[in-house]
This record gives sequence, C-alpha cells and structure tokens, in this order.
Amino acid sequence: MSISKRIVGSWRAAALAAGIVAIGLTGAIRPAMAASAIETTYKTAGSFAVSTSIVTSGGATYNLYYPTALGSGGLRHPIITWGNGTNATPSNYYGLLNHLASWGFVVIAVDDPTTGTGAEMLTAAQYMVARDSDASSIFYQKLNTAKVGAVGHSQGAGGTVNATNHSSGLIKTAVTVALPNSIWVGAGDEYYVDQLTVPVFFLGGSTDVIIASPATQTGYYGQVPGAAAVAVLKGAGHNTIQQTGGNFLGYINAWLMYTLRGDTTARGAFVGATPEINTNTSWSNQAEKNLP
Repeated sequence: MSISKRIVGSWRAAALAAGIVAIGLTGAIRPAMAASAIETTYKTAGSFAVSTSIVTSGGATYNLYYPTALGSGGLRHPIITWGNGTNATPSNYYGLLNHLASWGFVVIAVDDPTTGTGAEMLTAAQYMVARDSDASSIFYQKLNTAKVGAVGHSQGAGGTVNATNHSSGLIKTAVTVALPNSIWVGAGDEYYVDQLTVPVFFLGGSTDVIIASPATQTGYYGQVPGAAAVAVLKGAGHNTIQQTGGNFLGYINAWLMYTLRGDTTARGAFVGATPEINTNTSWSNQAEKNLP
C-alpha cells in the first residue's frame, strides 16, 4: 500500500477549521438535544470501564482507548481507527473516543495532524489487527479482526474514505464527520466516495456552511452507489465533534454497534419503515439507502 503523505498546507479546509467552532448562526439556533430513545440510549456511556495507553510503532505514535476488562463475557472487540482533523490530536476528541471504548470498541487514534491520505489510519488499523495474534499483547485473542471501522473528522473524514477504499476489504464500515467540500482538498488528498463499497454514514452540522455544508454531505451521499446514510445535526458547527463530542455521540455509536456488532436496537435508528433518526427533530437532511 503506497499512499503518499501530504503536508498540512494541502488542506486549506482544516486551516480554517482550527479556528471555527460554529459559524454566525449558532446564536440563533437552539442547541440540539437527544430527542429519541435509541439516540439517548447510545449517547449514554456504556458499561465498560475505559483504559488508555500510548504506543509507538514504525515511527508513528498511537493513542489507544479500550475496555479495561478486555474480553469480558467472551466479547471479541471490534476495532475503530480514528482520523484527526488538521492540526488536531486525539486529545481533541476525548469524548467520542472514550465513549466508543465504553461500549466495547478498541479505538486506535494516530497522533498525527495530517491524516488526509488515509495512509496513517490504515496503518493504525493494520497495527491493531496484528495485536490479536501477538501473544505478548494485552489484546491477544481479544479482538474481532473481521470487524474494523474507520471514523474521522474533517481532514480525517477524507482520510476515512481513503483508508477504507485502500484497505482491500479490511475496513467494513465508515463514518465521516464534516467531510469537506472538494474545493478545500489539496492534490494528493483527494477522496472518492463513489468508490466506497461498505456502509458509510455522512454526518454534518447545520452551521458548518463554509467547509462541509449540509448540501455537501447530501451530495456525497448521492454519489455512493451502495449502502449509505446522511444526517445533519442542527446547531452544530465544524468542530462540534471535538472535546465532549456533543450530540454526535449517540448516532455515531449506534451506527457502529449496528454495522460492527449486529445490534438490532441500534439498527432501528437507520433501518425500517420509519428509522428513528428520520423523525428526530434535532436532525435534518436525513436519508438512507441500501442498508442491510
């Protein structure tokens, strides 16, 4: 796999993103609140106590978030590889990454502010998969290496698409948060959502009107030939996913529980005669297609 790494300057979007928390309209919009049962359930912290650690491999530094009691109840933990926005580090996303670990996922987040090519995210996923067969690792025979997901924000959302498309089937589902309009993407970091062959969930914020607008997210959704969903959180800006994770937590977690752990309750948020997310008034631009 030979995806070249690009410099921070190739991502004009994230240079702006570093300073954008919400664009002008925020003050005029009531903050979104969890309004439905499924979202509320999966927004609440899970039952696993969470441990964190930092490891280095091949010149890369990884932040790990994982259940302290690995393998409890015989669970083989799905793997999530995370992609930061430009100039951000995993610490900027502590709310989401810890939340996913509390629900039984093992999260590996590369400590790199330039994840747009997806190379760093894919290498991280491969590193984590290898730990399942490493008898010296605490993750030995504790991971479900057939269930790997990619999740990322802004530049890392582009990296999520690239890592998934270059993973030769390793990555089974993808979630992008504030995937930038292609006008903000520099040469070498381009992503092609029409090449995705796994279920993908596009998320955006209603006040993110410059970098990753609601129309941009809906447009990407329309380009995917297979399974996909899209939704826009009312009142959310480009960086709302940072720090606590805001009201993105519930449906990101539900999507991963549905696609990687076969959770039928979580599935109801996106699939059925009336998917819950479609009736949740805290969200807009909701759509789904071809979901199993």
